Parts: sequence; C-alpha cells; structure tokens
Amino acid sequence: METEKEDHLPFQDIDICRRPDGSLGRKVYRKTTHTNLCLKPASHHHPSIKQAVLSTLVHRARALCDKEGLHELLELLKTTFRENGYSLKQIQRALNSAVRTPKSNDKPTSVALLPYVQITYSRISRMLAKRNISSVGLPPRKISSFLRPVKDDLGLRIFGVYSIPCECGQVYIGQTG
Repeated sequence: METEKEDHLPFQDIDICRRPDGSLGRKVYRKTTHTNLCLKPASHHHPSIKQAVLSTLVHRARALCDKEGLHELLELLKTTFRENGYSLKQIQRALNSAVRTPKSNDKPTSVALLPYVQITYSRISRMLAKRNISSVGLPPRKISSFLRPVKDDLGLRIFGVYSIPCECGQVYIGQTG
C-alpha cells in the first residue's frame, strides 16, 4: 500500500498532491526510473502509429492532470518529443489533436490488413482507397512468431485428489481443479 510522502501520493497513473492551501491537485505519475524514451520517428512503423504515440501521451495528460499540472506536463512532453527526434509539425499535430467523432459513411467500407513495408504499403493503400477499401498497416512480425513453442503440450488435465507423505509421518492431502 502506498503512503503519502512529501505531500504526494501516487495512485495508479495519477500523482495526487496536497497543495499549501489544503486542496488536492493531480498530475500524471512518473516513476523515478522513467527515461522519457518513446518510439523513434526513424523506426520502421506506419506514420499513423508514430503520431498515435504522441497523441496518446497528450490525451493522457489532458485526461489526468488538473490545470496547474497540465501546462507543466505539456511543456515536458514537447521537450521529450523533440529529444526523441520528432519534428515541430508532428508535435503541434499531437498537441492540437482532439477527440474526433467517427465519420458516418452511407456505404460500409471494407478493411484490408496489410504488412507495413514503407514504400509498398503507401502505393497499395492508395489503390485500395480508390475502391473504398481502407487499409491498416500491421507491424512487422516478431522473431518469436517464427519459432516453435519450447514446451510440449500437456494435453488434457485430469482433476483429482492427491496425498504427499512427509518425513515427519504426517500426510498432506490436496485437490486439483
């Protein structure tokens, strides 16, 4: 159980702080080991995923912080994004992002799940968009998906009662399931 230290009480993602006037404030809680690293803009991911990383952190700040903590955290996020290599345009887009209502289309659109390969994905995506098919770029497969499982399958498990004799002469009786 967490206890209040120096007028701060971390609770899940929120740092609840006691102000000098006795009121409570809140801001995003960050562990002391937090490194301010996020997905790099040069990484091989779809641009919308990179932008979503920024927008999600901004949305989280707006949802969890009070007015005093929000300004401070948004400045920290701007600095963090710049240090991670994001352009000012990408940062501004994330800061200006608001919750958007989904567009209502009369025609249902189909969705194509495609592996994201930088040049190929954009070309295929544009061709599909002309035919009212939206595309979703899937991240590259991980090495673990190519490997076989290390452990053998245990098959069916049968529930039952078991007993384990002890050196002291007593017997432990247990039940599975």
